[in-house]
Amino acid sequence: MRYLVVGNPASSGFSDDVRRAVDRELPRAEWFTPGEGDLAAAARDADVVVVAGGDGSLNHAVNDLEDRLGDLTFGLVPLGTGNDFARTLGLPADPVEAVRVVVRGYVREVDVGRARGEGVTRLFVNACMGGFPVQVDEAIDEKTKDRLGPLAFWLGGVKAAKDVTRSTVTIDGVALPDCVAGGVGNGRTCGGGIPVWPEADPSDGTLEGCALAAPNVAAAVKLLLKVRSGEHGGLDGVKTTRGPRIELDADPPIELNVDGELVGLKTPATFEVCGTFRLIA
Repeated sequence: MRYLVVGNPASSGFSDDVRRAVDRELPRAEWFTPGEGDLAAAARDADVVVVAGGDGSLNHAVNDLEDRLGDLTFGLVPLGTGNDFARTLGLPADPVEAVRVVVRGYVREVDVGRARGEGVTRLFVNACMGGFPVQVDEAIDEKTKDRLGPLAFWLGGVKAAKDVTRSTVTIDGVALPDCVAGGVGNGRTCGGGIPVWPEADPSDGTLEGCALAAPNVAAAVKLLLKVRSGEHGGLDGVKTTRGPRIELDADPPIELNVDGELVGLKTPATFEVCGTFRLIA
């Protein structure tokens, strides 16, 4: 079995234990450092591409290897800030244990989605979320994420809450005013474990859509508490939908991140399941 590990072993996320686990469990594995060369060329002779990173790292790998999704198998070692897709897959939070899963786990077929907006087309594996979560993303930098991990999302939330933008979000033809967030999930969580789509199954051929409204502070507090527990589905001001294709629009327009990455995707946008790929979990 030929392994290609996509990650930077010199980065802060790679502890000595993780490095030793990779060397022990994946002997003779080749390494590819993101941003240094052509991943498609590096993966030409690989059987398994092991992404050592978070949702954004997996997103970049899937997009760079789009033409080979049918003949590659992926592994995931969660070394990111939120690691939301790893949560949905039930992968160990301990990256050393996750390295062992790459060798001893089971291969499953996982859906991959395609997001389309004006001037932007991109694959995604976990979620595309807009509104307040994007304001949170913009409020925190990479150094803060590296230093604080998931707590960085809370710091960003405090900063972004000072200037929350509300939109009328239309999801699959149903309009909902005073929305603070809206998005589409293939996985169950975003933002480091927030279960926006608690019933999502990344292998069922469908996506989950959700729009969240909060016209005032009291409604926002109630919404936050319910979303944190995944019990927001029945609230007034929450619209959910499910299907292989979901349309999302907003007035004023909102920007959506793609697996936590800001790539210029804005409403109106469409999201659809466009295929599957193999992942060891």
